[in-house]
Amino acid sequence: MPLTAHTAQRVAHRLHAATAHPRLAAAIASALFTGASLQQLAAARPRDYDTAAATLALHDRARYTDGCAAHPVPPWASVFLQAAACFTRLVSGEDQELLAAPGDRAHLLCVAETAKLRPPQPPAACRKAPVGRVEWDWRERQEAERYEAVPTSRVRPSRR
Repeated sequence: MPLTAHTAQRVAHRLHAATAHPRLAAAIASALFTGASLQQLAAARPRDYDTAAATLALHDRARYTDGCAAHPVPPWASVFLQAAACFTRLVSGEDQELLAAPGDRAHLLCVAETAKLRPPQPPAACRKAPVGRVEWDWRERQEAERYEAVPTSRVRPSRR
């Protein structure tokens, strides 16, 4: 569900205040408008962000979701993605991660916590963490469990 204009403005302000690192801010912004997992965010490269079309292509190497998808980038998030693309090209080139590297998880969670941007939490009956503690990967675990429950005869091989 897209953010309202007021909420998007507050999110952008919180991200700006929480970090000056363009990749971390872009990763959190992208997670908010795509609902993508860290694995999907880590697969994005500078060539996956199309400024002219305002789209971000994400890939799912683990195939927990529907594979690759192009997401429209909302105006409030485009500044973060443009900064991340410029930063990545300057620092390391086209083949480097645009949004997050696998080792960035702790940094991303710290920035998200600082910005008070938390994912939806599991219902009380399903919680594994103590009350008041944020479960960051609850949705990712749910997707993985659903994927593992699918019979292998129904899983399509990757087209790559």
